[in-house]
Amino acid sequence: MYRVIIVEDDPEIARGTKEYVEKNPDFQVKAIFSNGQEALNYIWLNSVDLIILDLFMPRVNGKEFLYRLRKENLQVEVIVMTAANETENIREVLPFGVVDYLLKPFTQARFNEALERFDQRYQILNSISGLDQHRIDAMFSNADASEDALRKTRLEKKGLEPAVYQGLLDFLEAHAGQAFPAEVLAKQAGLSKVTLRWYLNEMIEAHEAGSYVDVHAEKGPVMVYFREGVQPSDDTEGD
Repeated sequence: MYRVIIVEDDPEIARGTKEYVEKNPDFQVKAIFSNGQEALNYIWLNSVDLIILDLFMPRVNGKEFLYRLRKENLQVEVIVMTAANETENIREVLPFGVVDYLLKPFTQARFNEALERFDQRYQILNSISGLDQHRIDAMFSNADASEDALRKTRLEKKGLEPAVYQGLLDFLEAHAGQAFPAEVLAKQAGLSKVTLRWYLNEMIEAHEAGSYVDVHAEKGPVMVYFREGVQPSDDTEGD
């Protein structure tokens, strides 16, 4: 779970931001601070993965906070939120490597995008197989490339082969609208049923495949799998 702190001097905005953060079960707000100095004191003593930072605050403001954070070599990702949309303000924080820049008031959907962007960067930079050009490009290119790199990292951490995973997705995609029992998919992928289920479980968890029990199968009820987002027909292969 990612450890988050919020640095915001408006109590109402701070509470609302905390609610936004904790709607995602992978993130937990550990503390809220009304000024940058208190936040810096906390970071020096506690591990933090992500800071949600208001740019304009009393005592140590957001820009000074970022400068001191990097000067002290505190490796924490930052999402900046502010009511100021002036180009100069945005330009001043870019050199500090912020993950995203949110203009108040922002929606839950836009805030979720910022959290996803952080998650992608974090997983790529902490990949067990190290960085390669593909992962580096993903951090600085479009969302599709980032998603591909994130998937590759996620699969490798779980001991799954990205090429095999993609092959199964391609097969389901090519037969959109159809659902298949594990026996058929295992034969298609050249895997044992036990190994196949690791891939299928991952696809379902990632909302890239779905499943249901086909009660009309010739040999009795059987679990079948289909490409998520495409409504399967009543015809199931391999009954």
